[in-house]
Amino acid sequence: MSEDKKDRLRWLAQRQKYIGSSDITRLLGTAPSSWGGAYRVWSDKTADITKDDIVERFYWGHRLEPIIAEEYELETGQRVEPFNKHYVVPWPASGYAHVAATPDYFASDPATADTAWHPRERVLVECKTVHQFMAGDWGASGSNADGNVPAYYAQQVRWQLGCIGSVEPAVICALIGGVEWRQYYVEPDQRWFDESAAFADEWYAYHVLGDNPPVPDQRSDIILGTPPTAGNVLVADDDVAELIAKRVMAGHLANERDETVKRIDAALCAYMGDTFDSIRIRDESKPA
Repeated sequence: MSEDKKDRLRWLAQRQKYIGSSDITRLLGTAPSSWGGAYRVWSDKTADITKDDIVERFYWGHRLEPIIAEEYELETGQRVEPFNKHYVVPWPASGYAHVAATPDYFASDPATADTAWHPRERVLVECKTVHQFMAGDWGASGSNADGNVPAYYAQQVRWQLGCIGSVEPAVICALIGGVEWRQYYVEPDQRWFDESAAFADEWYAYHVLGDNPPVPDQRSDIILGTPPTAGNVLVADDDVAELIAKRVMAGHLANERDETVKRIDAALCAYMGDTFDSIRIRDESKPA
């Protein structure tokens, strides 16, 4: 195993001791359901760390972070460096036992970049890769993050700001669809952080240290927390059978709809060429 992989495994083991910025969005229920909820956080904190289970979409996001950060450096003239180059990670929040964060990068004036600063005196830079189909969730570049980026990303950065005690805004840099770079500003919210950190500390002490797994609530949590049936046959009553039938029918309709859309798109693309990617189709039956 390479030293880089060993270092990452050590970092993953350290993360188990804290509630981090991604964890808090799952505990608060603002993260996408695919990220899981409280049960997934508990599982992550109590599982044995023997390998890095990073999925492919996150893998490429990590690989692209330096490029996104470099663009901020070019745009602003600031020196941008990885947070873990100068500071311990995860960075523990003062006054809390199990609250910490691992910011991506920080930016500073090149003239004073080599000075030994406390991280709260740096500008945190968070890097995100955004699929083109999610571009509509991101507002104009240069705007405040509130209402212009998904709420869970803004919460992640506010968690980081709270952990290091920063009073200065942070920056989210996003690469949209692999072709457009945008930036957003995130203001600290000390009240929100204090309330969330107190909740996270209590949650960690009860569920992780006390070995009390929370009830799975998100679909991904339910799948993760459901014991294997080993081929057992479950007998459904009439209500459950009706739900299963509706789910099967909905799946068939969704598949049929998707195939129909694909065929129509193919025909439109053959007619319109490259301009097809830039059009927006308005349904005249719906109010504008």
